[in-house]
Amino acid sequence: RRCSAYNELTTQMVSVTEAGDVTKDEAHFHLLRQHLDTCLGETLPKGQDAALSALATYLEKCPAIEAEEVLGLVRRLVEHKAIDKPKMQQLSTVVVMLVAEICECPAVIGELMACLTDLEAAKKKTVGFFKKQVAFAMKLVQQLIADFGLPKMNSKVGYMPAVLKHVADSDRGLREACYGVLVELSVWMGDLPDATKDMEASKKKELVNRLAAITDEDKAQREPRRLYRGERAAQAKATATGGSVSTTGAGGAYNRSETVDALRRLPKGWTLEKVFSIEKWTEKQLHLRVLSEAVAAKRLQPSEGYAALVPAMARLLKAESNIPVLTESAKCVGLMAQGLRGDFERPAKQLLPMALGRIIDKSVWKPSILVDRVEQLLWSLPYEFFFDELRQYLACKSIWAKKEAMALLLRTLDLPQVQETCPNAAQRFLLQISESLLPAIDDSDSGVRLETAKCLAILIHRTGSLPEDVVPVLMRIPTTRQGAFQSSFEEEWKKTKNAPQPCPISGLFVEQQERRSGSCTRGNGGRNHSPSQGNSRQPTPLPRSHPALPTRAAQPAASSSRSRTESPSKARPPANSARARQ
Repeated sequence: RRCSAYNELTTQMVSVTEAGDVTKDEAHFHLLRQHLDTCLGETLPKGQDAALSALATYLEKCPAIEAEEVLGLVRRLVEHKAIDKPKMQQLSTVVVMLVAEICECPAVIGELMACLTDLEAAKKKTVGFFKKQVAFAMKLVQQLIADFGLPKMNSKVGYMPAVLKHVADSDRGLREACYGVLVELSVWMGDLPDATKDMEASKKKELVNRLAAITDEDKAQREPRRLYRGERAAQAKATATGGSVSTTGAGGAYNRSETVDALRRLPKGWTLEKVFSIEKWTEKQLHLRVLSEAVAAKRLQPSEGYAALVPAMARLLKAESNIPVLTESAKCVGLMAQGLRGDFERPAKQLLPMALGRIIDKSVWKPSILVDRVEQLLWSLPYEFFFDELRQYLACKSIWAKKEAMALLLRTLDLPQVQETCPNAAQRFLLQISESLLPAIDDSDSGVRLETAKCLAILIHRTGSLPEDVVPVLMRIPTTRQGAFQSSFEEEWKKTKNAPQPCPISGLFVEQQERRSGSCTRGNGGRNHSPSQGNSRQPTPLPRSHPALPTRAAQPAASSSRSRTESPSKARPPANSARARQ
């Protein structure tokens, strides 16, 4: 009967909330508030399931809850006699996360650590059950990091001493829970926490191996899934008034990440210029790898030391011929740009021309070597600077470079760093891009012409329509190329997803020619001329008395008569000939 009562109470709280009458009808919430001890005192699994589900609904839906009222639930759940059961742990985790939304993470962590201290100091305790309680507390810490992210759950909140203390425990379940906390924290930070430097070598190696097993895709998907109750209310208020509160996205995740002083990680006496005095390429690569591992963090602390690395790094990007060494150098540049963002803008402006200058080299212009690192530089660069540096390669002599420049231009429009800094890049730079691609439309290589039509079709599709200021640029296409360009453009337009029909340039060139022809007619007194006729003057008409010109059928006869008249055998003989004297 109590299970039925819990289920019915849960249904009523949900229905009242959906109806929008929470403040008017708080009887259901008041009823459950009086029986919180009963919810936690259930002993049967079925009763625990119904009671904790009702408690979770109460914490989520009740409009007025005081932090002091529910913070004690954290200790009571950890101390629960059935907390070693997986089902009980699953239900309790949901309740603790909801309590953290109300009381905030530092208060919940403080309650957890105080509870573990009291349990460890207790004289009468079962060691096995106590370790399961500690393991459950560590799982709660890991879940709090995963749900709320940094900096709400950074390493300074107060849980790291307990984690480092129990990570070397003999109990396997407790060790796994502690490693879970360290791995989750390291993924959010992009590197091992500073507190792990004092760990044993074997434990630290195990942590590094666990981090290496996580894919880059999983590392990139770390975003907070929960907000504090106050933050949620502020977000709802801002939405109602037409504002916005940014809590997700690339910029938000970067701002929430902890800053890492990468230059302090470098060994004492390490300098980048030393790489030029090393003869073996393997040793050069290892020397550069020290820097790439140091700057591999989500957010780097700004420092003047990065500017000192630019001259040597520019020299490597411009002239290095060994592919592994160049790859490691470009990796360092990309990671610094991604970690420093706007603080790396000036060095990035010096390094981008060096990297783009290698676009004509097929052996190094590959995603794994330079292309991806050039895209990472856009975290620090304004898009207009990038386009100004790239546009010269859209009309260079190299066919390979022209195609790769167009492909890079299209890829960058979808990058998160461009979407964050210049979300309307396609619309904003369409005119400049069209003017830069105009020479490629008349290129001698058919592949370049096809790639140009594809690039313009995708850009105009992103814009939504053909802007009026782009039409004069397209009309500068040579007449001999207009038909081929239009057919290639229309073919690529059909391939684009959800492309509106008809194609925006269908009949554009014919229409413009007709307009020019009409303007010429109006400008010459209404005389009708052919568009291909260069001279505006008409030929003088023949007079009425002039005999009619021979028709096409009569022309052969006239020709034959002329041939007969001009034949040497039929011509009149000279006056002094014998025939003339007769």
